[in-house]
Amino acid sequence: MKKKVFILSISLLFGIAFSQECKYHKVKSGESLEKIARNYGVSVQELLKANKDIKVNKLKVGESLCIPQRKHAKTKTQDYAIYKVKKGDTLQSIAKKFGVDVQELKSFNNLKSKKVKEGQELKIPAKGTAKKQKKETQEYGTYVVQRGARLEHIAKKLGVSQRELEEFNPELKGKWLTKGTVVKVPKQEQKKEKREESYTVYKIKKGGRLEHVARSLGVSKKELERLNPGLKGKWLSAGTEVKVPVKVKKEEEPKVSYKTYVVQKSAKLEHVAKKLGVSKKELEELNPELKGKWLKKGTVVKVPVKVEEKRQAVRPAEKPLEERAEEKRQAIHPAEKPSEERKQESTSKAEAETPQEKKREDAEVKISKNSLPMPVDGKVSKNGRGITIATDCGKPVKVVDSGRVIYSGGDLKAYGNMVIVDHGDFISIYAYNEKNLVKRGDSVSRGQQIALVGRKNEGEECMLYFELRSKEGVPLDPTEYIRNTQ
Repeated sequence: MKKKVFILSISLLFGIAFSQECKYHKVKSGESLEKIARNYGVSVQELLKANKDIKVNKLKVGESLCIPQRKHAKTKTQDYAIYKVKKGDTLQSIAKKFGVDVQELKSFNNLKSKKVKEGQELKIPAKGTAKKQKKETQEYGTYVVQRGARLEHIAKKLGVSQRELEEFNPELKGKWLTKGTVVKVPKQEQKKEKREESYTVYKIKKGGRLEHVARSLGVSKKELERLNPGLKGKWLSAGTEVKVPVKVKKEEEPKVSYKTYVVQKSAKLEHVAKKLGVSKKELEELNPELKGKWLKKGTVVKVPVKVEEKRQAVRPAEKPLEERAEEKRQAIHPAEKPSEERKQESTSKAEAETPQEKKREDAEVKISKNSLPMPVDGKVSKNGRGITIATDCGKPVKVVDSGRVIYSGGDLKAYGNMVIVDHGDFISIYAYNEKNLVKRGDSVSRGQQIALVGRKNEGEECMLYFELRSKEGVPLDPTEYIRNTQ
């Protein structure tokens, strides 16, 4: 009897020592008790028994957990992982998912038949889990269904075989997928879908080349040629479809829906509506932030294009803002034109410049002399058609009057970053900027900061290049209209 008690005591002692032997794991963000148990090849019950103070659904990040260690624990973590059967799973689909043989999976789990139930835990041989993880992490991504469809529809859309999608989504086979369903797809197909979403299609309304489309939409010719290599250098007839970056298409929508009107004296939207012959409701829809407010002099109000055209009926017809912006840029830097065009124009260059200079005197100018503020304080020097203002780099550049930005970019190397603002009766140009703070289509108020002073052609001298033009594009002498230029 004493001998039996002694043996029992020894076995209990070893049992206690065995249960207290731990390997510690620090809880990471997103980990659950089930996931940790699966990774170490132990059951959730064993973890709970070894860590009596932990709460199943409230694991703390950084908390240390005791992972019970047994002699065969190491081999178990290497031998299998635990998989919980989901709704719609079959033994065949699980075997295929993890790349193991059905019979092997059946015998590994001592199953009498091939039937499995939802929630049932199956042991997956390590080679199967490794193969599954490698496939998912290296070869596959996910695609979210945009509207109701089946796997065959998604396969057709992404250009991948239906069979391939069914192999990696066995639970979705033959089912109608609702919006938001996540489908596993080869990563290369996922990238293809992203590329397709990066552009939209624009139909040409009248004949032209890619450079004409680029100018009209305010996107670089190079970008269009990259998206449309088959159209490069060709004459495109009306109806030709051109791939256009999505961001450009988005910008295009609002740019023709309204123009701007600068309030001359204090008023409300109803007064502006009455003056311009437009309904108060239309103005309130375009200017919700101004509804019911008293508008100070200089406030910029969005006005429907049709109204602006009615008021301008007695004046010469104006071209769209995009064309006018491009004309201003071309006038500043004609060297950007192709070499063939430059050759053709070289013979008439002298003739073209003389009338342009004469127009300076004849142009209709509606700016009072010495009425505009300096865009930035500094030393003023005349420079060709405009002036340069030497000052400190990084100083704020302020717009001389309220208007709308019709160009903001750095396409012209000689002028660096440049902003062009349309004020209705005249245009102002700001170049050599370190950084532009506004984008095309923005409405700006007099004195608003639109850029930071930079360096001329990345040299050592900090300065701003400034020009004034009439609405027809004729250069004006800034020193006559800007105050304190001496």
